[in-house]
Amino acid sequence: MRRTVRRWWHIWHDDRVHSSSGPVTTPRVTVGRSGFRPSVSRPSVALLALAALMLCSPLLTGCLERSTTVGDRFSGSIVAASSPDNPAGTPQFDIPDSMTDQVSVSEFTQEPEQNTTTAPSADGDKNPAARLRLAGTTASFADLTMGQLAQLGDVIADSFGDTGVSVDLSATRRDDIVRFRGAADLTGLLTNRDYLEVNITFGGPISATNGEQISDTSVSWSPTMGKGADFTADAEYADPATAALPSWSVFFGAICLLAVGAVIVLAYQSKSTAPRPGRPAPPSGKSIGSRTR
Repeated sequence: MRRTVRRWWHIWHDDRVHSSSGPVTTPRVTVGRSGFRPSVSRPSVALLALAALMLCSPLLTGCLERSTTVGDRFSGSIVAASSPDNPAGTPQFDIPDSMTDQVSVSEFTQEPEQNTTTAPSADGDKNPAARLRLAGTTASFADLTMGQLAQLGDVIADSFGDTGVSVDLSATRRDDIVRFRGAADLTGLLTNRDYLEVNITFGGPISATNGEQISDTSVSWSPTMGKGADFTADAEYADPATAALPSWSVFFGAICLLAVGAVIVLAYQSKSTAPRPGRPAPPSGKSIGSRTR
């Protein structure tokens, strides 16, 4: 059997074939499940992802900085004092390093309001410490978190030394109600020698307390020495973190939409316009390789 070999120069063209001025290139394609699709180079994808990340990174940084400032915060002061002739010394606060930027400590002194030879006044009967000469420490604090407020209980107890004093402070939130609770064992202290005062300011109006309310948002306690004491106060106001959430959500959504839109535009601009295999190229001028009848 004779095999017929067909040479490329045996192909006949009626019209003249124009020679190419450069090397012939074939569009790079990838085959997917649905057919041929133009491929996108990996550097282009990396650049698009990097652009989106750069657009979102300032927002994420702002959210992190914002999260450290929202939430319930408490301000106020604590006074721990004793008679200057106390053999154990006067109370001194030892503030943890994590709270030094929010708590300032100063000396506290008090001279008796009246002589012991005169009859005690109504205020003296209510607060026997008013007739004492006292020396100690005042700790003024601002913007403490609930966790830091709880640490103040240990600071108070430690200031009185080895007297067996224990103080527990806590604050919790449920919906729009903030509850402050405290319990102190002051049996190791003397009414004619020691003194403790706790002042707390909330972020909203106080609705109930067993202390002395000195303003709409502040309450004070001066417990009697030598026995246990309880501190309770409820304040009602919206959660600052929840109040800040809507504005941040809108801002976050806008930035995300801008980032997604930028990626879509860049992807569309970098889309390959090469004809897919099997489809004719769009007409442009005189056709090439056509036969004339």
